[in-house]
Amino acid sequence: MPSHLDSQNTRQRQRGRRRGSPRSLVLPWLLCLVALPYALAADCIRFADYDSINQMFIDGGPGTKVLLCPRKTYRLSGTVVFTAADQELATYGYPTGAERAVLRVESPSIATAVQGDCRRCARVGVRSVVIDGSRGKLGRVADVDAATGLVVLGGSEGQSVRDSWITDPRGFTAIHIREGDKLGCKGAVVERNEIGPAGEEYDAAVDGPDPELSPLGRPLADGISIACRDSVVRGNTLWDNTDAGIVIYCSPGTTVADNTISARKSSAMAGILMVDQTPFDGDYSGLVVKGNTIDAKSRTIRVGVGIGAAVWSDDTETILSGGSVLSNALKGQYMGFGIAAAGLDKWKIKDNWSEARHQGKRSARCFDDPINPDPTAFLYHAMSVDNSELQANFEDHEFAYIACIDGMEDRDSAPPATTETTSAAEPTATTPSTGSEMMDDILLHSQQRMLEAIEGLGMTIDRAHLAPATVDGVDASAAMERMRTRIDQLEREQSELVDLAKALQGAIETFVAERSEFERWQTGVLRLIEKALANDYALPELGDVDARAVDALDDDAGLARQNKYRRGPAPKVLAAQYAEAAARVRRAREEEAALHAWVSPAVWHMAKWAAAAGSVGGLYAAYRRYVGTRRSKIL
Repeated sequence: MPSHLDSQNTRQRQRGRRRGSPRSLVLPWLLCLVALPYALAADCIRFADYDSINQMFIDGGPGTKVLLCPRKTYRLSGTVVFTAADQELATYGYPTGAERAVLRVESPSIATAVQGDCRRCARVGVRSVVIDGSRGKLGRVADVDAATGLVVLGGSEGQSVRDSWITDPRGFTAIHIREGDKLGCKGAVVERNEIGPAGEEYDAAVDGPDPELSPLGRPLADGISIACRDSVVRGNTLWDNTDAGIVIYCSPGTTVADNTISARKSSAMAGILMVDQTPFDGDYSGLVVKGNTIDAKSRTIRVGVGIGAAVWSDDTETILSGGSVLSNALKGQYMGFGIAAAGLDKWKIKDNWSEARHQGKRSARCFDDPINPDPTAFLYHAMSVDNSELQANFEDHEFAYIACIDGMEDRDSAPPATTETTSAAEPTATTPSTGSEMMDDILLHSQQRMLEAIEGLGMTIDRAHLAPATVDGVDASAAMERMRTRIDQLEREQSELVDLAKALQGAIETFVAERSEFERWQTGVLRLIEKALANDYALPELGDVDARAVDALDDDAGLARQNKYRRGPAPKVLAAQYAEAAARVRRAREEEAALHAWVSPAVWHMAKWAAAAGSVGGLYAAYRRYVGTRRSKIL
C-alpha cells in the first residue's frame, strides 16, 4: 500500500546523494548515535504536529499510512484531517496498552483531534493510539457549536476506530460517527477501544439550572455517538462517560455487541441510549443491541438502557420503529432504572437480565406530570408500545424523562468525581524539561520505567501489610524495610537521571556550537589557499611532476629551481607569496589542534554516555576519522 513514509525517505536519500558532503551529514549522524538506545522503528514519524501529519496525507493521497512511534507523545495545536480514501493514523506495529503513541490536544481553541467525515474519506482508520482531549487541563469548549467530538468520522463507508484509548474529550462525545451530509455513512467499525473518562458530573452550583446552558460549556459527554448504517460497535470498554456510554442515533442495520460500560468515579446519565428520531426518521430497523454489560459498580447510572423519546424528554408522541435489545446484563449497587421503553413499534426486547440493586430518588428536574415510578429493573409504557415482543418481567407505568433521578450512593465510600485525567502514557510526576524535545522524550521514557518499578514495589508493600508478621520464618517488617530502601534508591537514581540528561543536553549544545565554528574556520582556510594558488601560482598536472619536484616547493630555493612549472609573476614574487600561504597553513594546523582539544570534552562526554546506555562505542573514533579526512582535504 502506498505510504508517505516511503516517498519521504526516498527524497531524503536523494538529497543526501546530491549534496555528497560529510559536513551536511555529521550533525544528524551524531544525534542519531546519541539517541540510538531509545531509537524506535525506522518507519515511524518521530516528530510531528497536526500540520506536518496533514501534509503527509495530502502529499501521499489515497492509501497513505502515517505511523507514529511507540510511546511517543505528539502535541496537537490543530486537528489532524484525513483527506482521501484508505488513509490510516496508527502507532507503528499496532501495539496495545502503554506502547501506543499519544496524540494530545494542546490548543484551547480546538475540541477535535482527528477528523475524517468527508465523502471521499472511505475506509479511513484510527488504530492503536491514545487520543487525549485534555479537558482536565484546557477545560470545556464553551461554544456549543464548536464542542465537537474528539474523534469525528462518518459521511462515507468502511471507516474504523480500533484498539485505541480515547479519553477526556472537551466536546460532547469521545467518538462521533456522523451520518454525513447525504446520510452516506455506512459500515463503520468501532471495536476493542477503551473510552473514558468523558465529561464531568453536572453541578448546579457551577453549571446553573440547566447543564445544556452552562456558561462553561456542557459538562456531560458521551463515549460513542453513532449515526451510521450497517455498522459494528463491538468489544469496547467504556467508563465514566457522564452522559451516556453509547448513544445510537437510529443507525439501521447496526450491531452493538459485547461492550462493557461502567461507572467508577463519575456517575452517568445512561449506559446505552436509543432515544432520537434523527437523522433516519426514527428508523431503527435491523439494529441489534446484544450481550452488553452495564455496571453501576461505584457510582450511579440513572438508566441502563433507554429506548424511546420519553426516556430523555416529555415527548410521548414520537414513535421509533424496529430494533432488538437482547441478552444484555445489568449489574452494580447504584443502578437506577434498568431498561426503560416507551413510544416503540416493532421492537424485540428479550432475554435481558439484572443482578443490580436499583435505587434513586426523584430530583427537582423531574416533571410533575406524569409522576415517574421508583427505579426498577424493567419498565415500559404499554399504551405507547405496539407490535413488539417484550420479556415477561416488564412493569407497566407511564413516565417521562426517566433519567431525572439522583443517585443514593454513599459518597463517603464511593470514589469522588474528578475532572483531572491522567494518561497511562504519561507519568503523574512532573517531568522536568531539558530544553530539547528529544531529550525530554528520553527522560520521559526512563521516568515511566522508574515509576512502574516504584508502583510495583508499592503494590508489594500493600500486600505485605495484609500478610502475617512472618512468612516461612522471614520477618515481614524487615522485608518491607528493604523494599522502602529500594524505593528510595530508585528515586535517587531518577534524580541522577535528570541531572545526566541536562548535562548531556548542555554537552550537545556546546558541541553543535563548536562544530559550527570549526566548519567556518575550515571554509576560510580553504578559500585562503585556493585564492593564493589560483591567483599567484598554478600547479601543473600531477602526471607532469614527480614527487621530488612537489616536495621542493616547500622552500624558496626549490621553488626557484622549478621555473619550468611556473606560470604567472616572477619567481621571487611567487616564492614570497607561497611562503606566506605555507605559513598560514602551519598556523591553521596549530589552530586545528587547539580547536580539537577544545571540542574533545563534549565529544568524550557523549561517547561515555552512549557507551553506558548500550549505544555504538565508536562515536569518538568516527569523529577523529572525519576530522582527519577534512584535514587531508585542506592540506
